Amino acid sequence: MNDHGGERGLNHSPHEGDGHGERSSGPAETGFLNLEMSKIVLTEAEELAKEVGRELLRDAIRERLKERFGDRLRAVGLLVADAIADDMEANLAIEAKIQAHKESRKGLDERVREALAAALK
Repeated sequence: MNDHGGERGLNHSPHEGDGHGERSSGPAETGFLNLEMSKIVLTEAEELAKEVGRELLRDAIRERLKERFGDRLRAVGLLVADAIADDMEANLAIEAKIQAHKESRKGLDERVREALAAALK
């Protein structure tokens, strides 16, 4: 709850309760009414202002770190990305070998039976 109309937001009506477990009831079909709209708009604007302030701080920090460490952090990022890519390629190669091995053994049981049957003739 805050000082400007609670945590209702723009999509809530005053008929949804006062935040203390009570539900006010108005006339039928008046759920769309919100008689404290100016307080709700102010509350939403304050929350958005906080979010924008955080975004601006994040952008300023990002810009400064990029200025001071951008080239070095990029180099580290590339090294790590290459190591991950190498691991992925190694894993894919291993998977391909396993699949090829499985394929080469496909039907082995049948071929063994045939060989044994031919030997018994």
